[in-house]
Formats: sequence, C-alpha cells, structure tokens
Amino acid sequence: MALIFSISDIHGYSQPLEEALTLVDLESDSQNKLILCGDYIDYGPDSCKVLYKIKSLVESYPDQVIVLMGNHEYRFLEFLNAGGHNLWSVEWLSTDMNFTTINSFISESTKEKIFGISKDKGYHDYLLDISKIIKKDVLTNHAGLIKWIKGMLLYYETPKAIYVHAGIDEEAEEYWKHGTPDEYFLSKYPATFGKFHKDIIAGHIGTSSLAKGKKFHDIYWDGDNHFFIDGEVNRSGCIPVLKYNTTTSRYSSFKKKRDGQGSYFFQEYVIK
Repeated sequence: MALIFSISDIHGYSQPLEEALTLVDLESDSQNKLILCGDYIDYGPDSCKVLYKIKSLVESYPDQVIVLMGNHEYRFLEFLNAGGHNLWSVEWLSTDMNFTTINSFISESTKEKIFGISKDKGYHDYLLDISKIIKKDVLTNHAGLIKWIKGMLLYYETPKAIYVHAGIDEEAEEYWKHGTPDEYFLSKYPATFGKFHKDIIAGHIGTSSLAKGKKFHDIYWDGDNHFFIDGEVNRSGCIPVLKYNTTTSRYSSFKKKRDGQGSYFFQEYVIK
C-alpha cells in the first residue's frame, strides 16, 4: 500500500513545514512518496533554511521525494541571473519586504556592507548597488543550493494524477505536456475546475479564495478532478498535507485539533 503525500507553498516558514512533515510517512514503505509543489521562499523568515531542509530530504530519500519549482523560485533565479542594470535586479528585491527573504541567505558581513551603502542617489539606484553584493554572496556561499533549484521539475505525473505548482493547459487534453507553456506550470491563474482525465494537484492559489471563506485554509477539492493545497501559511500558520492511498484511491488530509488537556493533535479525514 503506497502512499503519496503532497504539500505546497511553504513560503519561508520552517516550523509549519516541520509540523507538516510529521504527517508524512517515508519510512514504512519505500514506495511512499512526498511531492513538494513549489513556492518554498518569500514572506516568512526562513526561506534559506526551508530550501536546505527540502534538499536534505531529497538526499535522504532520493527515490521518494520529488521537488517541483514554483513561481517564487523561478523569480529568485531570474534575480540572480540578471546582470548589470537589468530590471530584475530591482524588481525582485523591491518586493522582498524588509529584505526578509534575502536576509535569510546572506552573511553578516554582507549585511554590514549593505547597511553602509547610501540611498542618496535614489531607491532604484540603491537597489541596483546592493543587488550586486547580494548576488555575489548568494552565488558564492550557496552555489550548490542554487544549482539544485535550477534542476527542479515543472510537474510530476503518476498513473492517477498530475502534480504541479499552478496548473496546466487542460484544453490541450492528452497533449497537455506539449501544449502547456512554462508560465502555466508556474503561474496559471485563475484556477480551472471540472473534469479532466487525471486528477490535478496544485498550489499557487490560496484555498480561502477558492472556498470564498477567509478562515478556510484546508485542502480545496472542486468535486471533480482538482485539488488545491495552498493553505496560505502566512495567514493560517499551517501547511495542509494531501495524502493519496494508491490501494484504496482515497484522498485524505488532516485537521489540527486540541484535546481536553490543551495539547494539539492531527485528525485524518477523507476528502474523496
């Protein structure tokens, strides 16, 4: 009885990731898998730590852990690859509030250098100046990590389902692999609902918006072939885990509850 677990949109929150991983079983059956569906960085304070944690999981379970790329990893690579006065040297940094993400990567000496750079020429030029220092630090001190990020897959297919960060071109039907542009895999919006010949498991879009309920942060199933698993950890503090049993063909997840003594526990429930 092999199990396939999937999580997505960790966004730099290491504690909720560790909590979610307690629900993932990679030990009892070597056929069990964990599929991570992208967006491991940005928003939370531990982006770099999260990436190294996932990388270590791949190294420990090379045949069981599959890592997909999200649009946030893709944009991070664009920033690192942008040279000179390329717009991406400013664009990505300008969206990193208080440099929360980049501060998780760079050394203390680099932070001191950035602190000493003047903003007198204007914020745009300031970002260009510090981007050169930041890129040199990241590409030097995290070379192996960056190479690993570049090798992330855009999708993963099983006999039953397609796992992806954002979505696929469903109008291409059985030719979706050839008809889907990279930006669909990474950033497709809005969500597609309804029937497809395989189940599609995706993150990217917060489930509260799909359920039209601000407090909803669980797995969202459309009643047909689509499962959305971005529980908006930056709001909920939790990362939903989708579990698929290949023997029973059942999907399930877990709700965090509190017992009579005030301790938390997870209760599994069936989705489909």
